[in-house]
Amino acid sequence: MIIAIDAAGTVSLKEATDFKGFKVTAPNTDGAFLSKALAAAGRYDGSHAWISQAWLIEQGKAHGAAWREGFDKMAAYAQSKGWIENGAIRAHVEKV
Repeated sequence: MIIAIDAAGTVSLKEATDFKGFKVTAPNTDGAFLSKALAAAGRYDGSHAWISQAWLIEQGKAHGAAWREGFDKMAAYAQSKGWIENGAIRAHVEKV
């Protein structure tokens, strides 16, 4: 899964059915830019992005029940690694 941020700060979910990876991509990794862009989908803590599970579920619901099952398994794995906090999944940020 890729949470993609474009140059205008618009956030979208890409590769929604790839449950093996989880990251944020953005052309600008400035903290203020990331914080503003991620406001609707989660938050940026200065090191990592935290993406709301509710936002992800809303974005992925068009993929149906099989998607939700895959998402739930991914979230359980993230939880087992300590990568979930306050209903959000931790993601690293890559500059593209």
